[in-house]
Amino acid sequence: MNGRELADRIGNMDGYLIQQAENLPDYGARHRKKWAVRIASGVAVLALAVGSFTAGAVVFAKEAVVEQEMVTLEEIGLTLLLPDTWKGNYSVEVGEMEGGYLYTFYDNTIHGQGGEWTESGALFFIGTYGDMPMTEAEMDAEHHHAYAYEYLFSTRTTNYIMVSVSDMQYDPGDSAMASHYETLVQSIPDIRFVLDDVL
Repeated sequence: MNGRELADRIGNMDGYLIQQAENLPDYGARHRKKWAVRIASGVAVLALAVGSFTAGAVVFAKEAVVEQEMVTLEEIGLTLLLPDTWKGNYSVEVGEMEGGYLYTFYDNTIHGQGGEWTESGALFFIGTYGDMPMTEAEMDAEHHHAYAYEYLFSTRTTNYIMVSVSDMQYDPGDSAMASHYETLVQSIPDIRFVLDDVL
């Protein structure tokens, strides 16, 4: 091989190497692109997290503003947390029973509205019984009343009971009255009790 052939071959090699170099992947650009995707993903995740937190805070704030419907029975130190549907639909009257107080909860769309059923509309009664704490079994043994009651709890000074209504409290011929009354009765199990002084 003479010098000329060698030069041609080297020249061909240079061209070939240049062509190969042009076809090589740009690893630097790939690396920069990967970092750009990672940064964009991180920003998107952060934006979602902040947005979710903000939305949650707004929803929680709105929920926190909603006031629980409640009524406090001051004479016996008991607060009832009522279902929201009770707001504006009930009334309470206090009376006395064997050594304690008895509160009557009424459907106020029936009770006191005049007509044949104006004295009706009783939903349930809450009362205290006795002047010393008793267990449910002791209350059952001592209880001589004809009405059905539910033992709620005792404190060191008395016992709390809920009495069910057993007689008709609305006009069965009035479907709107019956429906309203039954809606309230069906939500009685949702009522929660809070003692103001548990000692």
